[in-house]
Amino acid sequence: MTLILIFFSVSETFTVSVKSPVSVQRGHTAILPCWLTSSQNAEDMEVRWYQGSDEYDTPALLYKEKAFDYSSQKASFAGRVSFGLKEETSGGLQAGDVSLKLEKATIEDIGTYTCYVSSSVAYSSASVSLTVTETGRSPLLSAVMKDDNKVNLSCQSDGWYPKPELSWSDNKTALTPANVMFSRISAGFYSVHSWVLVSSPSEVSCSVGLFNEEPKEARMQTCAESLKVAQMKKKRGKTLHSVMLSCIQ
Repeated sequence: MTLILIFFSVSETFTVSVKSPVSVQRGHTAILPCWLTSSQNAEDMEVRWYQGSDEYDTPALLYKEKAFDYSSQKASFAGRVSFGLKEETSGGLQAGDVSLKLEKATIEDIGTYTCYVSSSVAYSSASVSLTVTETGRSPLLSAVMKDDNKVNLSCQSDGWYPKPELSWSDNKTALTPANVMFSRISAGFYSVHSWVLVSSPSEVSCSVGLFNEEPKEARMQTCAESLKVAQMKKKRGKTLHSVMLSCIQ
């Protein structure tokens, strides 16, 4: 009987580690961190980054035989991907840093990315979740006078991704809106529209923003008498600018 012994060098085994999730603003550059925990040189290894679970054969980035291979690259990533650094002091490929640098991030880039690294004797992979955000426009407020000194305030803002959060307040006290409606345009961005009924006079603010980001805010000081005059002038076809400016801060 012949006994065959196979030896693996400890230095040749490795595990892929990642940092997830990653968030980036649309149009900016994202770094998807991925590295070998044994910190060994990855220049002679194959590195494959692909989006989703079924796009192994059409990777965002493929590096093998010490060069990038673009022959099977997914078209949407052409000219936008390369290796990046998980941190400024990283030693790059020589130190086992195989992070993906994705430039000009788009809404279509959102998803899960797999970092797959293989050598002649071992392989390992891990996934990174990428979110792309877009900050919308500042809210626009408008007011309509109702009965009993009540004012119906409207707040609208568009150009957001993902779906933003909207809140009303009256002198720092939270208000419950009558309705909050979202719509999505063809480009994939969200628009939000909300209404609230308040007493006059009062100072009301509407804030719109994304989770963990500074919201955009608009304020209006409702003036019952001015609004009544404004609505009368509107019915007569006269300009409202001089009247409405006295109600807006």
